[in-house]
Amino acid sequence: MMRFILRFMMDYFRELKQHESEIKGEDNMFQIAYNYPQAWPQDKPLLIDSHVKYEIPISPNVARRKANGFLAGYVSMMALAGQPTLILSEGEPPLWRVPATLRLPKFGEIGLLGMVEVNAQTGQLVALSHEQIVLMQELAHVIVAHFTMSATPTR
Repeated sequence: MMRFILRFMMDYFRELKQHESEIKGEDNMFQIAYNYPQAWPQDKPLLIDSHVKYEIPISPNVARRKANGFLAGYVSMMALAGQPTLILSEGEPPLWRVPATLRLPKFGEIGLLGMVEVNAQTGQLVALSHEQIVLMQELAHVIVAHFTMSATPTR
């Protein structure tokens, strides 16, 4: 049993290192989403006329690291932060929205657990409720149960 656990953890950390090196190659790329406050017009094309100006001191890489720390401490050691998207909304602070994904050795990324948000100006995590954290944990358990074999006694 101990050999199985040790092998599982070695595989997990090897894949985690590979995942981190894949993400580091994406450091120069990120997405920006703008929440447009107007309704979609009924009978004509949407015209977007907007000027936004923000100073963003927190990089996507820092936001991902903060999300990873939160996920490992509160959701699951197998939960990893994905590629952040910068969310801009007029009158609101800019946020990095980071997908929380579940990764298993030998399977890779197997499911989306939810999102974690990091204030792009202060670096503070936007607090998740206890219910949101429990939901992510339960979802991780259901996904893992689907991908792992159940132990059956042998005779």
